[in-house]
Amino acid sequence: MDVLISRESLDRIIEHAMFLGQIQYMTMITPESDKIKQREAQRYLKRRGYEPKVLDEWRNMGLIHRRKDGARNSSVYYSLKEIQRQITVTEMSKGNIRTHIPKCKTG
Repeated sequence: MDVLISRESLDRIIEHAMFLGQIQYMTMITPESDKIKQREAQRYLKRRGYEPKVLDEWRNMGLIHRRKDGARNSSVYYSLKEIQRQITVTEMSKGNIRTHIPKCKTG
């Protein structure tokens, strides 16, 4: 099977995968660094080129999870690792990847 992908798409996918690796390493060393407030998550998405509303869309689709500690008026938190993982998956699906599966040769 051949996979055809543009150079720009490949660069973008690698960049997002590197961010995901950095975040996974950070959370391995300091697990609390994975927890970010909702407003911080929206800012992070905006810096990565996404509209903040995508946070709600991904949550409603079950792709990321919202966490809330304690009282009703306490802050809402998200996992930075989950957000970056979803960005990476989204970039891969936008990557204009075409596959070519050769026909089986029968002898």
